[in-house]
Amino acid sequence: MAERADWDSPDALVLINVLEKLRARDGLILSRLQDERNPVAAPLLGLAATRRYATVHNVKPASAALEVVGQCVRHTMSGTEQIVADAILALGLFADAYTRHGIDPRAIQSLSADSLGRRRTALLGHWRRLHESLGHPPTDPPSDRALRGTTEREVLRELARQLIRREVYSVGSKGAVLPASGDAPVPASAGSGGKVIVVGGAVMDATFRTKQLPARETSSEAYGFDLSPGGKGLTQAVAAARLGLDVSLIAAVADDRFGQEIMHYLRDEGVDTSLVKVVHEARTPFTGVIEMELGDSIAVNWRNQVDVRLDVRDIDQHSRALAGCDVVLVTFEIPRETVQQTLALAKSEGDDSPLVIVTPGQPYPDETISRHSLTQIDYLVAHAWELGRYAPAGQDRFDPDPVARNMLAYGVDTLCLLVNGGCTVYSEAAHEAFMVPTFPSIYKESSAARDAFCAALAAKLIDNERAFSEQVALWAAAAMSCATADFPLSNSMPNRKRVETLLSRSHFTIKAP
Repeated sequence: MAERADWDSPDALVLINVLEKLRARDGLILSRLQDERNPVAAPLLGLAATRRYATVHNVKPASAALEVVGQCVRHTMSGTEQIVADAILALGLFADAYTRHGIDPRAIQSLSADSLGRRRTALLGHWRRLHESLGHPPTDPPSDRALRGTTEREVLRELARQLIRREVYSVGSKGAVLPASGDAPVPASAGSGGKVIVVGGAVMDATFRTKQLPARETSSEAYGFDLSPGGKGLTQAVAAARLGLDVSLIAAVADDRFGQEIMHYLRDEGVDTSLVKVVHEARTPFTGVIEMELGDSIAVNWRNQVDVRLDVRDIDQHSRALAGCDVVLVTFEIPRETVQQTLALAKSEGDDSPLVIVTPGQPYPDETISRHSLTQIDYLVAHAWELGRYAPAGQDRFDPDPVARNMLAYGVDTLCLLVNGGCTVYSEAAHEAFMVPTFPSIYKESSAARDAFCAALAAKLIDNERAFSEQVALWAAAAMSCATADFPLSNSMPNRKRVETLLSRSHFTIKAP
């Protein structure tokens, strides 16, 4: 497929034709994509976005194509488009949401039937309730003739456009090399498991994807939009779960429809939500994100901390759990006093206490955490700009190196300073700073990359029985690079196999002392 901005190009028309053919009979199912005797799906399997997904996740092209289509329907289409695409292609993406809304199981089964006519009948017969299930305003259903002749064509046209967009923004993926059938797969280390508790924020992210920021008092068009669960605490919990850890999240979540979506998402990702505080009659906090083409972004937070917040009393209820886990991950998304109490409880057992990894973003605008709390931090994972308040007295200009060394003097055991995809580590144990290299990526470090680093650091410290080393730092940096490189994909937090695949293909080695 050619890279171009013309969404009605011949490439898009080819995809529309492919989708129309795959719509017939039993729909876009894996067995049809795997059938080498049927060349219809070849353009879909040949998409750079498909090849990229297959390479990143080490799956066959047919499985990758099915997942890429599903992601487009879930995350780049909306309202009626989502519901119609899901039904006519027999994707079954929203079956769980339909079930939770109480739609008849027979109707849900009919939406994935091996007959297009049966799927259309179920779609039209439950039109309003399907929309309500996904939180979309209910509308009157079209006629059967309008559905076949107009609606379906427009929906498949939009899906083809979104697939072309993924094609364009899968930069560099046309050179992705898929493993040959005889290649031995990279073994995935299962790790030793371990119990992790994350204390932080769980919000909804409203992400606008654009090529440029508008000037003041003007507007510009976004080429994409996504509404999805987010927050540093939530993302770190999901990242840790994908690395095979036993993860619980302590956060405050509203009980509105967005809060319910957050809870469902966490459970689907394997995160324990039994410690989450559910706040009744409250509104979910939001983060508005403007994301550029290569991953860099700006954000505005509305935390609604008057209603939705973790207090010291909330943390006190979980003192035993905090003291009894292997690693505690803490973010500054919660009030300063709550952070300090979390650190105190986590370190209440002395030498038997869990390791504590802290993310100081966003820094508190009017004060810092106490000197005593700094001594309870084992690993501080920070960007340089977040440490401005800790600069030595009399420093005329901001220099990260003396600031970092000042943090060690305050009592932080190890500081991981993230810069441009790499990491500089300051540690009392190492006696000197060392640098972990950057794994090259055409994409810029995303906001979630640090979350992948923190989760991977926790996982590898547990694997190594708490011993920190340059190899541990390199593994965490590789996880961060995976999240950056996989930026165009939704849910880019890597699993262990993805991290180890990147390391196996890199030229970086660390010599034993």
